[in-house]
Amino acid sequence: MWGAKGLPVPFVAKWSGEEVTVGGALTVRPDGGGLAYRDAAAGDRDRHGVLWARVVRAPGVGRPDFRVMHPVRQRGAMLGLLCQVCGGPADRSGKGWLFVLGRPEVVGEGVSGWPEGLLCTKPPVCVPCARRAVRLCPHLGEPVFVRVRKPRVWGVFGGFFLPRPGGGLVAGEDDYVPYGHRQAGWFLANQLVLELARTTRVPAP
Repeated sequence: MWGAKGLPVPFVAKWSGEEVTVGGALTVRPDGGGLAYRDAAAGDRDRHGVLWARVVRAPGVGRPDFRVMHPVRQRGAMLGLLCQVCGGPADRSGKGWLFVLGRPEVVGEGVSGWPEGLLCTKPPVCVPCARRAVRLCPHLGEPVFVRVRKPRVWGVFGGFFLPRPGGGLVAGEDDYVPYGHRQAGWFLANQLVLELARTTRVPAP
């Protein structure tokens, strides 16, 4: 899909016409054990039981926001290992799937072995889209290309909503939460997180 200036709009990008519909729809489950939607529906939760943000699906409507990923398309691309730009199959070689990462700001202590074990919310890419992104996306700076043999589903990114004394819910800060976390019932997810394992840094394609 293409934007106003003839630039490709990533498959996972959210458009301004795709409104977030959570609003006041969140409540506490009848058993008091976590979050729920007042009008609960099939598909609200993933197979791990985590509740996901509701966002209208209307790609191409309005303006693309290159900084924000649509929860449904992002999750689908992560689970299916699809290219985040075109939505087709991501490139895979004997060294694994191709990911493009931002270069770490700190080099040395704290990033030893980087990007092994990195928690990643950006889906992989195909080679043609990787080349196009380097040419057309200045915010990438000096990207690092990585092959990943074992991209493992780790958990989710989003935020906690905890019960407020006297009723209602209070939103916490954005955070990463692994599947199986004891307070996952109070978490509203908007991105799936992969842990990158068996990684190999490679030259730009």
